[in-house]
Amino acid sequence: MKITHHLGQNKRISEEADADSFLVSNKKGDYLWMHEYPKSRYEGWFCRLNEKVYRTIEGLEVEDGGEVLEIQNGFNYVERRRENIEELFYLSDFSHGFVYELNEKKRVNVFFDVKESYSPADTKEYSFEKEGEFLIIDFSELTMAIRCEDGENVKEIIKRHYSYDEKRGSHPFYRDIYKGVSIYGQKFVFAVAESKSEALEEVKKIFLKSVFKEEKEIDVLCAKRALAGLLVPEEKGCYAGLPWFFQFWPRDAAISLKSIISIDAEIGKDIFFRLLEEGLRKGPRGPINIDAAGWTFKRVEDVLPLIDVGEREKIRRSLKKHMEDFLWSFTEDGLTINKPNETWMDSLDRSGARIELQAMKLNMYKTAFLLAKNRGEKVFYKKMEEEMRKRVREVFFEGENLYDGYYPRKEVPDKTVRPNIFIAAYIYPEMLSKKEWIDCFDKSLAKLWLPWGGVATLERESANFYDEHTGENARSYHQGDSWFYLNNLIALVLYRFDKKRFARYIGGIMEASKREILWKGAAGHHGEISSAKELRSEGCVTQAWSSAMYLEAKNEIGL
Repeated sequence: MKITHHLGQNKRISEEADADSFLVSNKKGDYLWMHEYPKSRYEGWFCRLNEKVYRTIEGLEVEDGGEVLEIQNGFNYVERRRENIEELFYLSDFSHGFVYELNEKKRVNVFFDVKESYSPADTKEYSFEKEGEFLIIDFSELTMAIRCEDGENVKEIIKRHYSYDEKRGSHPFYRDIYKGVSIYGQKFVFAVAESKSEALEEVKKIFLKSVFKEEKEIDVLCAKRALAGLLVPEEKGCYAGLPWFFQFWPRDAAISLKSIISIDAEIGKDIFFRLLEEGLRKGPRGPINIDAAGWTFKRVEDVLPLIDVGEREKIRRSLKKHMEDFLWSFTEDGLTINKPNETWMDSLDRSGARIELQAMKLNMYKTAFLLAKNRGEKVFYKKMEEEMRKRVREVFFEGENLYDGYYPRKEVPDKTVRPNIFIAAYIYPEMLSKKEWIDCFDKSLAKLWLPWGGVATLERESANFYDEHTGENARSYHQGDSWFYLNNLIALVLYRFDKKRFARYIGGIMEASKREILWKGAAGHHGEISSAKELRSEGCVTQAWSSAMYLEAKNEIGL
């Protein structure tokens, strides 16, 4: 399929590519993800109402449209060229609605599947009424209004097979949905709300607004638009990803925060203080997301230019309280320890002391020193930082090896080669000297590098290494799969330490990420992961920290 990214008539790039879907989103937490034919139960038009995400429209079928030949990404809208018709899709940034336009009048079938996103329940029953140019569809929990020239109720139950979900091993692969209404016209406006009157009001006020000034590079604009489309300003949150990670996960938001600030400083600041107030206590799978705090306090350096004296004091007190109430209870033998499945590699039992968590605690001491109000506090934090740094070097560092983990009770390191040393270098570069870091990077990359331009999550020669992504079964996630956010972070770290020595790795990563954004997965979005075997777009279709770290790396490296 041909993919085109364009910023007007005189600036566009096109290529025959693997991408076969598009995804657009808005500032209300809604998204629209579509293939040529529906392939996933997470596909369609999803809306966020009362902090719940609902599937509403499952798909659109235009009469005699023919096969899709091209997807054109206009960044705040998408055009799709079929054999016999051209379609345009865009979401309103400020209401729960979207517009679907054709280049000529046609009849379109609208398929409904109204349910909460994760719910296995049957699609909701609905009632239908017509008021002039509006159709009103009442699903009890929400009401949809459609503006069209003409429309009629079909209400036929059909069984849909979702091949994308089947490939991922994500049950169920089949759902009964409604072939709901048949509408006619050239321009159609859809809106949802809690009541009929609100839905009608929404459908009347939809408009399009772009938030970006012109960018010279289309890959950068894609990443910016993708990241901005995951922001929910009214709730001071950022989705981890779409279509199925529509949660405000503190770790993901904190990793993404520097780039969020570069897009919208006020939203970034709001998200930071939300993390400070509640994100340190909540994680994606339980009460503790142990590295969320480390990432949040790493972002203090990015937030400081935006805050006043009172807000600075709030950060100082929060950091002090966190270290006193939380970190001390997770300290053993002078090191920060964690339980199984608590680090970002949450499909693994990496219990014990992990290298990136030591870097995060060391950075907290450094930040506490920076924010300290008096000399006594500064002396205390500097001493704690120096003592811990010495202890970390004693048990984690040996020759050209910086180990992934250490088991305090066994007094032995975990020598498994994983890429977490790069996170440690990003968070707290003072842990080793420049030469020591470079030697460790050389040793690790020899075992982790993937020729297509990525880094594996486990050394390639390990018996536990997976060359292919295993879908919803998490076996490969952190035992082979290459994560785009981490690849981009690694490129940035290598650039900071020796851009000439590591030029081929930096260039390989940035080119692979660029190709994935432009030509794979959902056109114009940075996905979650790739199989180790070859560059692919797999996992979640658009991931906040992938786009965020790409923007951060691109801004500094400039490739």
